[in-house]
Amino acid sequence: MKKEEDALCPLSVVSDQVRLRWISGAIAELIDIPKKHLRKAFAIISIPRLKTVILRKGELVERTFLFGFMNYVIKEKDKDRKILEPHPDVQKVYVKIKEWLEKVTTAHDRAFGFVKNRNSKKATESLESLFEGGHHIAFDIADAFPSITEEMVKEALLRLEIEVDMAEVLAWFVTYNYQGKRRLPQGASSSPSFLNLVYKSMCEEIDGVCIANGIKWSVYVDDFNFAAQSISLEVKQSLLAIPSKFGFSIKPKKTKDNLGKTIPHLLGLTIVDGKIHLSRQQKKKFRRIFYSAVKYRAYPPEVVRGIMMYIHHIYGEKKNWPGWLIKMGGTQS
Repeated sequence: MKKEEDALCPLSVVSDQVRLRWISGAIAELIDIPKKHLRKAFAIISIPRLKTVILRKGELVERTFLFGFMNYVIKEKDKDRKILEPHPDVQKVYVKIKEWLEKVTTAHDRAFGFVKNRNSKKATESLESLFEGGHHIAFDIADAFPSITEEMVKEALLRLEIEVDMAEVLAWFVTYNYQGKRRLPQGASSSPSFLNLVYKSMCEEIDGVCIANGIKWSVYVDDFNFAAQSISLEVKQSLLAIPSKFGFSIKPKKTKDNLGKTIPHLLGLTIVDGKIHLSRQQKKKFRRIFYSAVKYRAYPPEVVRGIMMYIHHIYGEKKNWPGWLIKMGGTQS
């Protein structure tokens, strides 16, 4: 027979492993996944270094996972981006968590990233004043995914009225320990949905300021854009001050205000003569990829196909494409 003090022991004072065993059944039921799959994923996340064989792109390969994640870095123009790819058995659970989140909550109405039937083009089209030469303000949240901590995820889950202990375990499970804290990993299937969930309170405050000042706005992942016939400096400062209230910082170099005097650029797109086009930077990037893909086979076919799908998405039928696109990319479609 258990001692009374053992039976009444609160989850907050026991180890993570014990808490997981106690709560795994409830979480498995919540996200509709077999309990054994969930416990296997929890076990993998708890292993400091796991060397195992996994199926990747149709081939069996040996990979090393640190606490359930394989680490690699993508080289970018201004900095390196760290990607954390979950073990396949962990990723399966993240997919179920993502599906559950999409059933119980929705992203803010002005969020266009990682949302079905919304995209960067629709985010741009929603800013009507940009097509009439109005004012445009833009800012990016620094380090979109890793800026979201375990505590932020827990608070967002509690707003969904999830039981506290379950919220704590879920927040632990969907984050990864780096930069001194558990943070949202870029590469997990559930991370985009949690980003939109955590941003929702911030978006509601931003929306209040915009409604009061007649501003149309959108957010695509971590890229916020605002448009109106006129936006005062005071209102601009009010908008820029909001992210810090929610624990986020803004990238100074990507904070822009055209004041109605220059062509608006946002989300890799630009607006010229009332129509949406690829930005000059995107043009150069795609031209370079097309050239290297054709002459040197430097890019796999799926990369080229992905770009062509994006071009179709922006311009529609080939008859609407600019001349440079027909020349450089027409043969790749």
